[in-house]
Amino acid sequence: MGPQAATARDRHEDVTEERSAPSKRDAILDAARRVFLEAGYGAASMDAIAREAGVSKQTIYAHFGAKDALFGAIMVARADHFLEPLPEAVGDAPDVAAALDGLSRRYLEVLLAPEAVARFRVVMAESGRFPELAEVFYRSGPRRAADRLAAYLAALDAGGVLRVPDPEMAAGQFLGALRGDIFIRYLLGLGEPPTEADIDRTVAHAVGAFLGAHRAR
Repeated sequence: MGPQAATARDRHEDVTEERSAPSKRDAILDAARRVFLEAGYGAASMDAIAREAGVSKQTIYAHFGAKDALFGAIMVARADHFLEPLPEAVGDAPDVAAALDGLSRRYLEVLLAPEAVARFRVVMAESGRFPELAEVFYRSGPRRAADRLAAYLAALDAGGVLRVPDPEMAAGQFLGALRGDIFIRYLLGLGEPPTEADIDRTVAHAVGAFLGAHRAR
């Protein structure tokens, strides 16, 4: 094989690897979710995740590094999913109610998903033995969500759309109002899963109370 043919083959392999990288990353994340939930954080090994994903352990380390970083990447993906309804920038006449309603429904969809509840239980059960687990869970999930919401609220305050003098506090209180009793009961396995009517009522109350409390003067 001549030099030109070899170069063409190398370029093809580079392009193939580049195109397969996102799907390989997704495959690793999906496999890690399953292994973490089935085995728990402490017992989950990178070897088991690699087998489940159909990749080498070195590939996982290349994409994510250590096990806690892989767990954090799962949390980031879920946090980013429910933050999508928030606009990146606040326009002249933003529909704040619609944005908060969309975020609230996404938030509860993610928070109340059986997989999310199971993952939360894993963190609570194992964070005593693995302090880094609690840290990465909080930083990559709840903290990331609160920070993004706080930035949005700060922009609304700066633009005079709402009056939010303490965006970080307001973001935490808003997300806390959404979680409320509906999440605690589900986490503890008390009663049936929340219905659509339960979620509608929770969202309407949280958004309405928030907008009423922070209306611009």
